[in-house]
Amino acid sequence: MQLPPTPCAVVTGAASGIGRAISAALAARGANLMLVDIDSAALHATARHLGEAAPDVRVLPIVADLSQPGQVAGLAGSAFEAFGRVDWLFNCAGLLASGRSWEFDEQQWARLMDVNFWSVVRATRAFVPRMAAQGSGHIVNIASLAGMLPAPWLAPYTVSKHALVAYSETLQQEFQALDMPLHVSVALPGPVDTGISRHIGAPTGDAAVDGVNTYLRGVIAEGMAPAALAAIVLAGVDLKQFWIFPHEAMLKEALRQRHSLLQGVQA
Repeated sequence: MQLPPTPCAVVTGAASGIGRAISAALAARGANLMLVDIDSAALHATARHLGEAAPDVRVLPIVADLSQPGQVAGLAGSAFEAFGRVDWLFNCAGLLASGRSWEFDEQQWARLMDVNFWSVVRATRAFVPRMAAQGSGHIVNIASLAGMLPAPWLAPYTVSKHALVAYSETLQQEFQALDMPLHVSVALPGPVDTGISRHIGAPTGDAAVDGVNTYLRGVIAEGMAPAALAAIVLAGVDLKQFWIFPHEAMLKEALRQRHSLLQGVQA
């Protein structure tokens, strides 16, 4: 799509981690931004930082709980009222929880599915009609390699990311079938050095779960820098790539495991 001189973007999960890094990269490009997060203090600190770093950019912080349908639905109206258009919607918000699959209660499942998956569905419902009416738009969903390869002890996270990948695929196929002037990208990163590990709780006394938690904290802390991931994601968006794989070696291993699993399946 042909971008206007000053493009506009909405970024969820913008107060920290991947969302903050993508917001900073967009601000450096001169894009106006609506930043969305539930953490008011961190969100406003991010908005101030970006405003100082890119004084010609408009930065609008919106505190919202993405597990609440009404708050998600209202984002589109606020963004179009503020900027007149939205060129990119970056769905970066995400939660993580570990435990035995059968021990997560429905509230835990609902919380992760609401933020990791349903918030994207709700935002898409709100933004797509307006983007279609303006004649262009690009939805960018930050999933995970866990959306391609199941991860034990992380059932709600894995299921939510699988759902997000499948939803992104069907959305892109429908845009193409209807010849709509919209694009979708889905990024499947591996470990990224973000604050998502803060969602991992204290020791549980369950050796398996505690071992996974220790492993997760380690690989996340040693993961890709958010700024490096943001650069890869935006490069893929520039090329209108549907699939964006920042961790190619991990992708190859995931595909190898899947291929090995399916070798014995008869067509």
